Amino acid sequence: MKPLNSLSPALLCLAFATLAQPTAAAPLVSIGDNVDVFFNGSSSVRWSSNIFRDEDDEVDDIIWSLTPGFEVNLGRGVTNADLSLITRYEIRRYADLDELDTELFNIQLNGSYRTSRLDLSGSAYFREQKSSTGDINLNNDLVESDRLGGRLNAEYRFSPKFSLGSGISYSETEYKDPYDANFSDRERFTVPVDIFYELTPKVDLSIGYSYGETDVSGRPAITTGPPFNFILVPAANPYTTEDHFFNIGARGNLLPKLTGFFKVGYRLRDTDRPGSSQRGTLGIDSDLTWATTPKLTNRIALSRDFGVSGEGVSSENTSVSLTSNYSLNSYFAASVFADYTLREYINVDREENQYRLGARLTYTPNQYWSFGAGYTYSENDSDAVNRTYEDHSVDFTASLRY
Repeated sequence: MKPLNSLSPALLCLAFATLAQPTAAAPLVSIGDNVDVFFNGSSSVRWSSNIFRDEDDEVDDIIWSLTPGFEVNLGRGVTNADLSLITRYEIRRYADLDELDTELFNIQLNGSYRTSRLDLSGSAYFREQKSSTGDINLNNDLVESDRLGGRLNAEYRFSPKFSLGSGISYSETEYKDPYDANFSDRERFTVPVDIFYELTPKVDLSIGYSYGETDVSGRPAITTGPPFNFILVPAANPYTTEDHFFNIGARGNLLPKLTGFFKVGYRLRDTDRPGSSQRGTLGIDSDLTWATTPKLTNRIALSRDFGVSGEGVSSENTSVSLTSNYSLNSYFAASVFADYTLREYINVDREENQYRLGARLTYTPNQYWSFGAGYTYSENDSDAVNRTYEDHSVDFTASLRY
């Protein structure tokens, strides 16, 4: 690995350019009474012990990122409608593996509209990604993809006791050439419907149903030449899945210090993929926060759902995420987290256990600046060849909203 002082001065200036920006007490630009424009960017340096998430040949490197961006807010809380547009352009550079250098564009639109009876909220996004995960791995390379999606949620109150919620969400993953030969593009939309009953002024009970459909593209078989004459990635034909989730749940201030929501029920998947049959499982969707003390909050998120891997294989996924945040004082905060995901592939003798552990310290001197340092340990334990890996990473980040 090259030492830090061997990196080009231009790259060092690029990585820390945001640290030279001044602060101010107002948005970068204000247009009229309802529009604010902010600079919203960050700069980071990260060391990773296993860039490619490889099982046998670990390669470490230092990654510099400069991510300038802008945020446009309309409404400023003085109308029933609020709208924000956030754009970011990440310039990513590697200390040794400069063939991986890239630029990634991200844009997201968020909006809401509220009246005495109707609540509307929605978002849309486009993201360019270049990464490697447990089910998206290639030897000595990172996988490039485009992610497109959005959601629209609505809730209408018929009476003080009853309300109806529904909406639609859509996501699309498209792998860029030549990675589309190894991985399957997919499109998914979900339509939930929930009826809420106010049990107390702070707690609502719910009964609901959600319909989801996923279209998975096909891809050819990938083989190697001598002496390794075996199929690395089997051929895959396109197929469609239909998912149903029947559930009951609750939301609100469930206990004096416990807030959030949970849904528990039964999930059912139908598919037209040859050799597959209808499959049912326990369904869970939960996100709860426990305010232990005024300074300590703990969050737990649980999920059990069907999924589709990057290679286009259906799976049952069970995940749990734990996060604890502690406010040391008005400037410093510390957090620790632990995530676990069990991915059980359907009609394939394969199972993966993914773990992620870490800690982070954040320093916020004012409303404009935020500095952070963290450590993350990631592990994937898989039955498949070259899918097991371990990775340690350390990062330092500076963010500015001006």
